[in-house]
Amino acid sequence: MKKLVMPIIMAVVGALSVVLIVTNVLTTSPVTLKMMRIDDVDYSVTGGETIKLTLGTTQVIVDARPTDGNAIVEVTGNTNFVEGDNTLAVKVTGSDGKSSKTYTWTLVSPKLSGWCQENSELVKTIETNWADEQIYEMPGYAELGTYASDIRAHQECFSSSLVTEVQNNY
Repeated sequence: MKKLVMPIIMAVVGALSVVLIVTNVLTTSPVTLKMMRIDDVDYSVTGGETIKLTLGTTQVIVDARPTDGNAIVEVTGNTNFVEGDNTLAVKVTGSDGKSSKTYTWTLVSPKLSGWCQENSELVKTIETNWADEQIYEMPGYAELGTYASDIRAHQECFSSSLVTEVQNNY
């Protein structure tokens, strides 16, 4: 009987070791996002959206929070925009250090041409006042009404939130 006890114990220990190794190899940490904000605006946690930047935007503030509080989040592409499409990437690496997933959004920096280029300072002033919510203070709000026709006619020069505001209220 004594001769059987040691091999049985060794077999059990070996089986447990194999289970732990297989479990460790197959187990991955969550690499999902529970919240994604760009400049205080919520966006899809799955990525893939196209976001129109305002004229003169040089960087965006990204608040990406992973489902796993121990996961690591890396953000790239949130500064130094070129005219046209720019890629914002958020990489979530699980707390296991092995699993990861990268989510992307397209940030579109306006191309200056025609009316937009000729009126770039005006566009920048209106957009800055809109972003800072100063546009609601007089005479800013009246200014929005004054330029509503320009905003409607040249939507490519302005942020989608400002265009929506003008379309809904002016």
